[in-house]
Amino acid sequence: MTAGEIRAQAAFTGAWKIEKSEPAPWAKTSDMLDARETKRLMGATVEFQANAIKGPAPLACKGPHYELKQYGADMLFQGALAEYGDPSTTPDKLAAGLGFSKVPIASLVSGCASEIEFHAVDADHIVFALNNSIYRLSRAAPAAVNAKTPP
Repeated sequence: MTAGEIRAQAAFTGAWKIEKSEPAPWAKTSDMLDARETKRLMGATVEFQANAIKGPAPLACKGPHYELKQYGADMLFQGALAEYGDPSTTPDKLAAGLGFSKVPIASLVSGCASEIEFHAVDADHIVFALNNSIYRLSRAAPAAVNAKTPP
C-alpha cells in the first residue's frame, strides 16, 4: 500500500452504518429505485480496513486501492449531479441540498470492481450512490469499554 493509499484510507477508516436512503436527484420516478436493495442495505455496517472493505455486496471488496480525491459538486457520484441532475439548478445547489456545505468534497475512490465512491459530508457522515439512491452512513461509535469495577 502506498503512502497516498494509507492517508486516503485513514480518513474513512473504521465502521460506518447505513442509516438512510433517499432517491438520487436524477431519479425522476419511483420505478427507477430498487426497494429490495434499499431494504437489504439499510442498517448494514460497512468497514473500511487497510486491505479490505467489509460489508454487504456490492460494497465489500478485497484488496482495495484507496485514493482520496477532492471533488467539486459537478464530480460527485461520478458526475451524475452535473449530467443527470435537475437542469433548472446547479450541481452546487443540488450538493448543498444533500448536505454538502463546502467544496472541495473529500471523496474516497476504493479502486474496487464496483467503482462506488464515498463522499464525506463531514467527519462523521458519508454518502454513496447506488442504483438511483443516495445512501447515508454515520461513523459507528467505538465500542464502549466493558470494564468491570472492583467490588
